[in-house]
Amino acid sequence: MKDKYQTMQTIQNKSFTRRKLLVGSSFLTGLIASSTAFFTLGSKPALSKDPQESGEYLGTWKKKKIHRIEGPGLHHFALLSYDIDATIRFYEQGFGARKRYDWNSAKTILPTGEVFNVIGRLQLMDMGDGNYVEIISGGKPASERVGYDVWNHIALRCDNTDRYYERAINAGAKPYNFVYKDQIWDGRPADFEVSGSLYGEPIINVRLAYCRGIDGELIELIQGNLL
Repeated sequence: MKDKYQTMQTIQNKSFTRRKLLVGSSFLTGLIASSTAFFTLGSKPALSKDPQESGEYLGTWKKKKIHRIEGPGLHHFALLSYDIDATIRFYEQGFGARKRYDWNSAKTILPTGEVFNVIGRLQLMDMGDGNYVEIISGGKPASERVGYDVWNHIALRCDNTDRYYERAINAGAKPYNFVYKDQIWDGRPADFEVSGSLYGEPIINVRLAYCRGIDGELIELIQGNLL
């Protein structure tokens, strides 16, 4: 009888030990999972390859959902630079911007049949999220600038330049005469052929329009698939 009691007690002790081991292992598993999740949140994101970059990698956080409004989005701000190479280096070194497209001429055929051709050096710098700073050569030195004569225009990305140009005019914008040397373009929507370099694409086509906002600001509307 005594041996039977001892055997039963041994079985109960083993069952209790198993339960403790199971509870302990479950707690340990949960603790490891929680710790892993915590450190994952606090760690750097995984690197992902940007197909537009030649073998370079960018570390980026997962983007939150962006509230979007109807209409065009921001494409670029254009600034006038006195030393375009120095300005390019500044945006590269200071903000991690990357060269996206540099061009030296843009031309279109006006309704009059005249060729409107603009020649000058410009560099589009990728600031991330599909936004750019366009650096235009020919600005004054910083010491000679007064007030806000650094920025040239704001460019809005459009899926239909003609439609948004008409909407802007109806909302109070004024037509803008784009003057280059002895040529005048009235700023209405026109197809431009731009020559430069973009990942093996020396020539791109964009549809542009210019107008003045109600505060006198110069607004460019740009429609194109590559930029």
